[in-house]
Amino acid sequence: MKKEKWSDDSHKILEQATGLTNYNRWLIGHFTRYLGRAILEIGSGQGGLSKLLPAKAIVILSDVIPAYLEELKQTFTDPVIKLDIEKEVPSKLLEKMDTVFSSNVFEHIKDDQKAFKNCYRLLEPGGHLLLFVPARPEIYGQLDEEMGHYRRYTKTELRTKAQKAGFEINQIYYANLPGYFLWWGRGRLGSSKSDSFFAKIFDRIIVPLLYLENFLHPPFGQSLVLIVEKL
Repeated sequence: MKKEKWSDDSHKILEQATGLTNYNRWLIGHFTRYLGRAILEIGSGQGGLSKLLPAKAIVILSDVIPAYLEELKQTFTDPVIKLDIEKEVPSKLLEKMDTVFSSNVFEHIKDDQKAFKNCYRLLEPGGHLLLFVPARPEIYGQLDEEMGHYRRYTKTELRTKAQKAGFEINQIYYANLPGYFLWWGRGRLGSSKSDSFFAKIFDRIIVPLLYLENFLHPPFGQSLVLIVEKL
């Protein structure tokens, strides 16, 4: 039976990922040139990526989990709001953002098509939606199940949902080839427990190698990068 979309295991993985400095810098690097002057982050969590967003931009952080909202308010001076992107969005934000950014959140959303549409409504014309999501359904396993993932995306599915919401595709590509095999292995072994030693090794040794993907995107990977525009 599928657990709730955000579970204790989800929290443990997030807590671990928040401390992966090299990984987080690599991740945000995929979107740097598209981060604008008015940014909404969907699912800010504990702020691991939030602190890497441009200091000169107007940034709005958001989440749906009360504990994370309180933590964000204590850590950041940026506005923090409760926002469930699967439901109605605040009217005061409609067409006010030039960037909507979200990492590893949309897989937790049951009606992600509604979330895409709401992101479209939040953006001003010319604005960008920047997504980082889990990829490749064939490596969906126990780890995904326990974390409350509804899906791992195919490139076709992600592209189709973005276009159906009205977006123009700018870029879509796979990222983190080593992570594909590591995630598959952890899923098959049923290992969803926090492993800080393994995480540190990955962050210090594997992540620097991921920058090689900047020169040639891999044919598959653990994640998908999506950059789309509202025309």
